[in-house]
Amino acid sequence: MSKKETYIKELETNLENYKNKISKIEDLLEDYKGSNKRALLNQKATLQEKFDDGKKMLKQIQTASEQEYEKMRESAGTLFESIKEAFYDFSHFLTLEQLSRTKKELTQLGGQTVDEAQDIIKHHPLAIAAGALGLGFIVGTLLARSK
Repeated sequence: MSKKETYIKELETNLENYKNKISKIEDLLEDYKGSNKRALLNQKATLQEKFDDGKKMLKQIQTASEQEYEKMRESAGTLFESIKEAFYDFSHFLTLEQLSRTKKELTQLGGQTVDEAQDIIKHHPLAIAAGALGLGFIVGTLLARSK
């Protein structure tokens, strides 16, 4: 097998992998309801454009002569590296959005817990004070005995 044929097989394999990843992304975005859906769809569109450019480059390489192939190989490498980077950027963007969403959810949950604790203290201040006094007495007694 010639260098060109080996390179074409490698590009075909990469494009098939990228095609499968784009398909998975489309499936995930179909049911996605996050506030950043538009940004993710734009990122996905960029991925699709780069993928389409990769398919065009592959067709050009397949029909190129050996001399033309050698000249095209560098630009093909650059193009396929940009596809790889676009997938990395997409995954990085998605990860940051998930972290941001999780942080927001945890902050809301923490705020709700604090609000609930404040409500309990407002409605039962004497019981809370007595409980704290009793807990302090028990901890103090245990610490005194351990010496």
